[in-house]
Order: sequence, then structure tokens, then C-alpha cells
Amino acid sequence: MTILQWILTVASGGIIGFTLGLIGGGGSILAVPLLLYVVGVKDPHIVIGSTALAVSINAFLNLIPHSRAGHVHLRPAIVFAIPGVVGAFSGSYLGKLLPSKQLLFLFALLMIFMAIRMILPKKSVKQAANIETEGMR
Repeated sequence: MTILQWILTVASGGIIGFTLGLIGGGGSILAVPLLLYVVGVKDPHIVIGSTALAVSINAFLNLIPHSRAGHVHLRPAIVFAIPGVVGAFSGSYLGKLLPSKQLLFLFALLMIFMAIRMILPKKSVKQAANIETEGMR
């Protein structure tokens, strides 16, 4: 790695950590493109594996101040995390089987889908219940 790549890596890592601490998300969504297109790591498989480690360490360290502030409910978090671990393991296995271009295409589709979902108005629980009961009539 060149000195410029080291600087870009440190800056990108700082952006990721700040984003995770501020809004609790965006780690991999930002880290993958930063490492690929800003830092210049060529292999998407290496980028995905590297961001998994970096984001998990950032997320764990972000847990400490949130836990101290009483913002962590352990039981639902653990229940949420267990299938996430299973999904991460199976997804990483499948991801290693896919060619780099297909992997990046799937990543781009996920980013587009999530962006659209975030822009659309969110239905309240009451609206969702009304829609479901009307569909049963």
C-alpha cells in the first residue's frame, strides 16, 4: 500500500466509525465502496472480508457507550443477533462462491432497494393492521 492509500484507509475508517456511532448503521454500505473505489483495494472478496472485521470491531466498541447509557436491551438484541450470525455465516459461504462482478451487482441492488425503502413513507403499525384485515374480507 502506498502512503496515500494508508491515509485514505485511515480517513475511510474514521468515516465508518463516526457513521456507526452517530446513526448506528451504514458500516458495510459505506465501507465496501470506500475500500473499493477510494482506497483502491481490487478484490471485492477481500474488501467484504476486511469490512466484516472492521465493522464488527466498530460496532462492538459502539456498544459500550450505548450500554452504559441504558440503550441496550440484551434479550431482544441477542434474539435478533442469533439468526443474524447464521445468516452471516451462510451468506459469507455463498458469497465466496460468486464471481466478484455478480457479488458487487447484488450489493448494488441491495443498496438501491434499501434507499427506496427509506425514502418511501413508513406505514404505522395501525395502518399495516388495517391493510391486512381489509385484505381478509
